[in-house]
Amino acid sequence: MNKKNKMLITNKRAYSLLELSIVILIISILITGAMTMSVGTINNAKNDTTIDRINQVYQAIGNYLLSNKRLPCPASLKKNKNTDSDYGVEVANCSGIGLYQSNTNSNLVYGAVPSKSLGLANDMAEDAYESKLIYLIDKRFAIASQTVLNIANTTFSTASNTGIITINEKPSGVVQTATNDAILVIISLGANKSSAFNSTANIQNTRSTDADEMENDISSIFDSNPSTANFNNIIIANAENSENFDDLVFYKTRNQMVVDFNAMFLIPCVNAGVNFSIQNAYYGNLVYATTSCATPNEDKRLTKKCEAFGNWVDIVANCP
Repeated sequence: MNKKNKMLITNKRAYSLLELSIVILIISILITGAMTMSVGTINNAKNDTTIDRINQVYQAIGNYLLSNKRLPCPASLKKNKNTDSDYGVEVANCSGIGLYQSNTNSNLVYGAVPSKSLGLANDMAEDAYESKLIYLIDKRFAIASQTVLNIANTTFSTASNTGIITINEKPSGVVQTATNDAILVIISLGANKSSAFNSTANIQNTRSTDADEMENDISSIFDSNPSTANFNNIIIANAENSENFDDLVFYKTRNQMVVDFNAMFLIPCVNAGVNFSIQNAYYGNLVYATTSCATPNEDKRLTKKCEAFGNWVDIVANCP
């Protein structure tokens, strides 16, 4: 054997176990990184789809408000998309199986998006992770406003619109309140699906152990009429300090909804004053004093007009 061939044979040696381990480790790291990026990309796309659905649901709720002068009640969380014909139908009077009234505030009800009652496809009642979208409202705003205003009756127009649902944000672990006046909240319980109700099931998934996610779900469920559960009026919109929190939260106050859908006609002015027999009126309407001004101005009366968000404006403030 000549010297050249001997050198070639000497160089043809196998990888050692150490070298193989290093190669396998590098490949594993590359694969894990690629999979992590892939899962992240998929979840981002599903979040975008979910946000788009929530926006469409809100638009449909606004159209419903304009037509019916009230919010729709939530649908039952206990319905199966594949087998129940009343999937996505609002629960009458906001009371029934699968629609939960808070044990601490009887005005708050927690259920599913009423997609069918809103004229939407069934898929619009769920997020991109196939969980039912949560629809939380103050049920006083699901009572229709009356054509003849009576402020003694509670309706969308007359219910107090402050101090209802509190929306908290935690951008750095410190609680910041965005509003105390939300009347409507739509929630996706996220990719981890903790506490969610699947669209093809009627039971709740295992609850999250994350304190912030637990603010957005319900426990101690009791089905009756009314059905009840433990939850309060606090919702966490984001919690950047949490490794587990992945809920998507959408909310609106009454005044925001009125502006979004040009529904000022639903908001009344009250207590016009002692000179007026008609004390209350809806937006755009005039009220007149019970008596005319003194002679020679008997053709005039004190006059007020109901303007935006319940503010009276004097048209004729004083007799000449």
